[in-house]
Amino acid sequence: MKRVYYLYQQVNGRNFRIEEGQEISFGRAFDNTIHVDDVSVSRHHAVIKWKKSTMYITDLQSTNGTHVNGEKVQDNFYYELNYTDEVKIGNVAFKVLDEESVIGKNFENNLMPAKTLALDPEKAKRTLDKNDFENNP
Repeated sequence: MKRVYYLYQQVNGRNFRIEEGQEISFGRAFDNTIHVDDVSVSRHHAVIKWKKSTMYITDLQSTNGTHVNGEKVQDNFYYELNYTDEVKIGNVAFKVLDEESVIGKNFENNLMPAKTLALDPEKAKRTLDKNDFENNP
């Protein structure tokens, strides 16, 4: 069974469904999967890709950057995304949710049940450089 996540756009309450393997692009241009109409967002700002059932995001050399949980995504690196992560595309915030949270409308951090236990969350996150991500299956 494919994994399914949602990106909850916090400012307007919209949910974007993402299935495992689906590539998602963000930006102001209309040819993006998720069109973000905000001046802080570049025309082609960021992209989400999958590797081994794990979702990753990278910045496309945008002007105002992409952030995951407050940490800037460096060019040519892919940052792992997990349940409850906050993603900022320019100044527009999204929350990574699972299907259970969306169905139950549990969008607030204090209402979301824990899905993962990590003793050191910083060490639990993985980043891959562009060559490793694209060349190693």
